[in-house]
Amino acid sequence: MKKLFSFVFIMMAVGASAQVEVTPFSTGVAEGVTYFLPDTKIEVTVGVKCVTRKPGEFARYAERFLRINDAVTEDSKEWLLDCINVGTVGVPNSSKAFTVQLGSSVASNMVLTGDGIIQAVNRSVGAAPAVQEQGVAVPAVDPRRYFTEEILQATSTAKMAELVSREIYAIRESKLAITRGTADNMPKDGLSMQLVLDELNMQERVLTELFTGRIDTTVCEYKISFTPGEKSDTTRAVLFRFSRKLGVVDADNLAGSPVYYDFTSHKIEIPVVDPKKKKKEVKKEGICYILPGRADFRIYVPVKEYYSNTLPIAQYGTVEVLSKELFTKKANTRVLFDTSTGNIISIEK
Repeated sequence: MKKLFSFVFIMMAVGASAQVEVTPFSTGVAEGVTYFLPDTKIEVTVGVKCVTRKPGEFARYAERFLRINDAVTEDSKEWLLDCINVGTVGVPNSSKAFTVQLGSSVASNMVLTGDGIIQAVNRSVGAAPAVQEQGVAVPAVDPRRYFTEEILQATSTAKMAELVSREIYAIRESKLAITRGTADNMPKDGLSMQLVLDELNMQERVLTELFTGRIDTTVCEYKISFTPGEKSDTTRAVLFRFSRKLGVVDADNLAGSPVYYDFTSHKIEIPVVDPKKKKKEVKKEGICYILPGRADFRIYVPVKEYYSNTLPIAQYGTVEVLSKELFTKKANTRVLFDTSTGNIISIEK
């Protein structure tokens, strides 16, 4: 059964008539809408497969009656590392909270995420993707429901295996007769034929598994997340460990082999024209956003690289301002923000 983990942002629209003025957040501000700029959290999704093998009741007779020489002969469970994907999400930064004060002249519509991160101004956003339901495991079919009276009355396992093998051959002959159009009671139409063939295929599979054994593959996903900080740069650090017997284990669990990661941040550097002059702080009179920095992120094992990319990271960037002059009656500027980095995705007038 596939385990899925997902994060759904709930959108909240806030509308009022106002001259757009933004101030750093403080409690007790009347008639204001407070929003946050995000920090970027990195989410690593590890996809693994668990292959479970279980021998059939007649495994020792598989080659004798069905000429099958690769039947499962013992119970086993094996984990396989399938893929590693990396994404980013935004988490509200409480130190980057701003309040849009609502006056009396211009309407400003803001869309926030459920965590209060600014998502759009003067425009709508697409609906959040629906959460996919987890798949329901289909129960195994009891092969004895297809046993004939003669099979059930067999006095030895060998005799029972022989009779079941004959039943398998009979099912195969029935399928051939139907597909060739030589069956005594042919289905009336194509749909009926397909239903009959599907039932015969299931019967053959269930009975054959008594000889070959059953192999089940379960797909799982594990999420590992962290929010980079000032001292997150590292080389050859252990992200998690993986064991073919246990699957994904903690980074400090020596039962698994390490999966490494490298992380190198690149902060936004503001050029200084005159070092003797102190840069004036930009007034936050408008809508604030983030010009994100970057970070090189790589996940690998000694013999394989699973991921390598440069990611935009909000906390390594700078806070910039869209002038309040863009949000007057004449301008009516529409802006869409990236909620994981705080950057501008699109801006229209």
